[in-house]
Amino acid sequence: MDRRGQADRLQESLRRHGQEVDPALVPEVIAWWERSGNADATFAELDAALRAQGVGVEGETLARAVWDWLGVSAPRSVALGAGRARLTHLAELHDVALPSRARELGGQFGRERTLVPDLRRARPWLGEAGSARDVLTLIFETEWSGFLALPGEVGPWVYVPSVADLQSLSRSYAALVRVASRAGDAEVLDAAIRLQLRSPEGSLLARLEATDYRDSPPGRHRSRLRPASERVDAPQLMALEEAFWDAARTLAHTRRDAWAARRG
Repeated sequence: MDRRGQADRLQESLRRHGQEVDPALVPEVIAWWERSGNADATFAELDAALRAQGVGVEGETLARAVWDWLGVSAPRSVALGAGRARLTHLAELHDVALPSRARELGGQFGRERTLVPDLRRARPWLGEAGSARDVLTLIFETEWSGFLALPGEVGPWVYVPSVADLQSLSRSYAALVRVASRAGDAEVLDAAIRLQLRSPEGSLLARLEATDYRDSPPGRHRSRLRPASERVDAPQLMALEEAFWDAARTLAHTRRDAWAARRG
């Protein structure tokens, strides 16, 4: 998504939270924000950018609007309770041994909002492949048999050639969940903002934020109450999420090349 698209989404999120903003100002705010460098963008900088344009929004209201912009309309609204462990346990596992099975699963999960974006994100060479059926069929043709899996109820969909590869990606995702569960609101939000600016497909952190998976109660400075040795910062969270996607891309690329070589 380009800067204009990002600006439009932010404006709409602010409007849904009762903040009317002159449409002409929002692109300037985004441009100012991006000039600070995606690697260093923070919620505080966005707040300052808005105020510099004469738009003052109360902190918690702005935080909710930004989460809305990131795709989370109701942060921490899904109570996990005893199901907290399901965040890192396999929620779906399907053996894909035949092209007909790939098509069948594509139809079965056609309404899964994140399935196609997740599989394409690990395979940028797929381009604008269409439906879930189309994507899974194309993956089968280029990577051959494997497993379609969801390593956690809100986790990323993956297609892997072996159980060992699935276990490796699951461990990588679990590491992100484990560390993020100890982070404070400010650190998670800053990491999600930077990940959104780098990859508009959205972040796994944003998906997690729909649940009450984090240990600390809501509050932008809760992480400061932890001992320094236990604190989690935004770059650490970003590194864990990007490590997962790097591993998923490497695995898919290796499998595609191996199958192409085998086919001659």
